[in-house]
Amino acid sequence: MFAELAIPSAVDKLFTYSIPEEFRQNLKPGMRVTAPFGRRTVTGIVIRLSTHSPVVKTKALIDVLDTEPAISEDLLALTSWMSDYYFAAPGDVMKAMLVQGAARAGTRMVTLTTDDPDAVLAQLSGAPIQSEIVRRLLVKSPVSYTQLQSQLDKKNLYGPLVELSKKNILRIEERHPFQTLKAKFERTVEITAATRTAWNAWLALQIGGTTAKRTARQQAIIQTLLRKEPGAVSVAALLTESGAPLSSLKSLEQKGILTVSQREVLRRTEYDLYASSLGAQNIVLNAHQEHALGAVRDGLTAGSFRSYLLYGITGSGKTQVYIEAIRYARSLGKTAIVLVPEIALTPQIVRRFTFHFGDEVVTLHSRMSIGERYDAWRRTKEGSYSIVIGPRSAVFAPLKNLGLIIVDEEHEPSYKQFDQSPRYHARDVAIMRGSQANAVVLLGSATPSLESYTNALGGKHTLLELPERADNAKLPVIQLVDMTAERRKKLDAFRELRLAEFKADKEKAYREKRKFEFGAVSDLLKEHIEDRLSRNEGIIILQNRRGFSPYVGCPDCGHVEMCDNCNITMTYHQTHEHLRCHYCGLVRPAPDLCPECKSPDVAYRGFGTQRVEEELQKLFPHAVTIRMDIDTTSKRGSHDAMLRAFSEGEADILLGTQMVAKGLDFSRVTLVGVISADTQMLLPDFRSSERTFQLLTQVAGRAGRSALTGEVIIQTCQPRNETLQFVLTHDFASFYHREMTYREELAYPPFSRLALIEFKGTKDDEVMRHAAAFAAALNARRHALTVLGPAAAAIQKLKGSYRWHVVVKASKKADPSGRRLHELLKAALDAYGRSALGRSRTVRFSLDMDPQGMM
Repeated sequence: MFAELAIPSAVDKLFTYSIPEEFRQNLKPGMRVTAPFGRRTVTGIVIRLSTHSPVVKTKALIDVLDTEPAISEDLLALTSWMSDYYFAAPGDVMKAMLVQGAARAGTRMVTLTTDDPDAVLAQLSGAPIQSEIVRRLLVKSPVSYTQLQSQLDKKNLYGPLVELSKKNILRIEERHPFQTLKAKFERTVEITAATRTAWNAWLALQIGGTTAKRTARQQAIIQTLLRKEPGAVSVAALLTESGAPLSSLKSLEQKGILTVSQREVLRRTEYDLYASSLGAQNIVLNAHQEHALGAVRDGLTAGSFRSYLLYGITGSGKTQVYIEAIRYARSLGKTAIVLVPEIALTPQIVRRFTFHFGDEVVTLHSRMSIGERYDAWRRTKEGSYSIVIGPRSAVFAPLKNLGLIIVDEEHEPSYKQFDQSPRYHARDVAIMRGSQANAVVLLGSATPSLESYTNALGGKHTLLELPERADNAKLPVIQLVDMTAERRKKLDAFRELRLAEFKADKEKAYREKRKFEFGAVSDLLKEHIEDRLSRNEGIIILQNRRGFSPYVGCPDCGHVEMCDNCNITMTYHQTHEHLRCHYCGLVRPAPDLCPECKSPDVAYRGFGTQRVEEELQKLFPHAVTIRMDIDTTSKRGSHDAMLRAFSEGEADILLGTQMVAKGLDFSRVTLVGVISADTQMLLPDFRSSERTFQLLTQVAGRAGRSALTGEVIIQTCQPRNETLQFVLTHDFASFYHREMTYREELAYPPFSRLALIEFKGTKDDEVMRHAAAFAAALNARRHALTVLGPAAAAIQKLKGSYRWHVVVKASKKADPSGRRLHELLKAALDAYGRSALGRSRTVRFSLDMDPQGMM
């Protein structure tokens, strides 16, 4: 028998191994195994078993690591689809599915085993490298293979190590990260009615007895236990409270007076169910919600795959529909996954779901410790949890009897993994997983993606609408502020003031040099903030740029501080007084003088969240402002602490990047301010208008979600922009039809499928040659498909590498299934891979199907 394995490597193929006799009876697809891979031992996943091998010579599996499959049949089928559709190596897909470390290659450890090192060194006198290895191991053993390489400054020690291993001088073994991922246990003492009786009797014998003094600490332990309620008490807590040492506990155990046992300690993030986080309770659904819920219930009852798009305006009660849909799924014995676009949203939504479903709910996300993730993954697989909530990777939760997958804010680009293989979109993977598991998939958004809305109108999804806010709340009133006009007005007033000063006293005016300063907060926004502060109502301010100043330049010579590794400006961070690249992380001191002309007049331009925070503190010194961006939320639990403080009224203003625009539900918020609506609109991406409409509509929807009236102030330099006019009137339908007209003219999604092929390397001309060769391979086979490029990326240099793009468009009319596009890409990849350029390792390439960003 043979096993085909997915192995954690970038090679897009399965690897065949023979199965030793002792494993044949119990080995199943989905199990983890160890296998030789070159000079390493790696962890692989069995994809399928066979009685035939496509290769003549095969190596044998080393070990089987599971008694039951780590990956279920439906997830194995999903692996195959993802590998084919996203052009991803099966091993990369497996790594995405498994908890971190479970499919990672092991670490080779070298351990000295000889009892007589002096004799060994004498024996190895003619082998200097082997002798040096033994000497190093005498200092420290075991040691990793890479550490030995570094210590001896040798790239390849495989030969000498194998020779020493054959002589039984040392042992080489593979240690796998998953072996450290084990359940956590703690020692406990159980309190029951019977133990209480026995302990009281023992205490009575000790009081006044000859051994009373010697057993004083033992008595303290028993007395502490007697004060507790029945149940298990942690040994660590017991010793701390009683003040007794561990030896006293062991004496009691040896005498049979108490029994110490073990219980598993679950590592999981707990969220307090404070009232302001739960939203309204005892909710009665309105007619629109009831209609949407009825349709989803019908789908769950049918027990076959169905997909729905729940298009509900902000504040329309989509979350309550999710909760009731899950309640119905659970009544049928089915499990559910809830995907959210941001980790920041997880605490708030988990609290609401936990309030309704208790311990059935668990979270899965990257901010959890590896132990927490392992426990959540393992116990979900065992059936202890039935509802999993998390960002995109939660779509792979190992739930049994999956009945419902909810994708909240389905339009969010964060559902797309763009920085490593597999470059999957969690929304599309959710639909495919639902299809394979005969589950219902419910997509929800107040601003659906053009692709999903088109699919709903075309019948691919069932369209469900919530056109009204819940509890009779009204949509907020939105106003635009023309920042260009306001700046011009204030500049004219400044000039008039300076002219008056010069007329009054020319010399004094010269001495009192003043610069024109224009802040981030307009007069209208300032006025509305003051009003809300006086009424103790909540305010959210959006500025989708981190740092203090987005760029630093010299007004005298025009020099701008650029990153050495990227074609991008450096951002000034005032908290650390340095410049930082937000792409590669390069940091350098802020300049006192211009590096080019030595002018001291260095200008800090633009407004980041730090600068806006400083201005708000100056304008409103008595207000408490929380800044929420990636710089302030890196600490574990920081998202939750900030949102809780704002929710409970401990802060007046919540300022942040786009993470404050998504899904947050605060009844006290009546004002939303947008510092600059232009940031997203000006990006060279065909989705920039769509992203702008979605972001502004979403952040506007944070205001007025209760009986209190909401208002939104959007600052812009382009007040007549068509997208902003649609935002102003909350008019998604008109925006959709206008944007679809543009997309159809340019053959962009949803009228076509896209594939983005990126080449990158350290030499620009070499990268361009590779991109041109691949484009030529595409053009030779394109068959009515459109090939664009090669062209330099919008940010041509990133993290020290030059980037060139080739884009392939496939019209859905000509290629409705996408089969031609995939055939073309496979043929071009094969031709490129066989060429001399394709075999080069100096230029890397990646293929992104359905890219969400073109920069």
